[in-house]
Amino acid sequence: MATIRQVPLANGLQIVFTDESNRYFGDYHRVCVVATIVCNLHDLPADTINEQALRCQAVDAFGEHLSVVKRFERMGVPTLDVDRVRTALIDDFLQHAASYLARPDYLRSLVSAELQKRPTHRFYD
Repeated sequence: MATIRQVPLANGLQIVFTDESNRYFGDYHRVCVVATIVCNLHDLPADTINEQALRCQAVDAFGEHLSVVKRFERMGVPTLDVDRVRTALIDDFLQHAASYLARPDYLRSLVSAELQKRPTHRFYD
């Protein structure tokens, strides 16, 4: 996975875009861009007792950083269009989501939502 772009947001989040594209048949590609939203948990506000408790709970559950992965794919892309489609996937995501992700209260919302998710059960290691 090659990092193709990194975007820091004003609230401290970092979005790292990587490329997982591959050719699957003849001249056709699956263009796959992975956006990893990285939150340094020590950037969480801790002005109140509730905020301090949330930060401690998050660090205990996730460690120093919380990463959330979003995947964007487009199938059947000819070789000549791969770069254009890859760039368009990233630009579209940033155009539609960056202002929402950059909100000052989004860090707390993201961490709270991830803490409330049910753990997935793995039947293998």
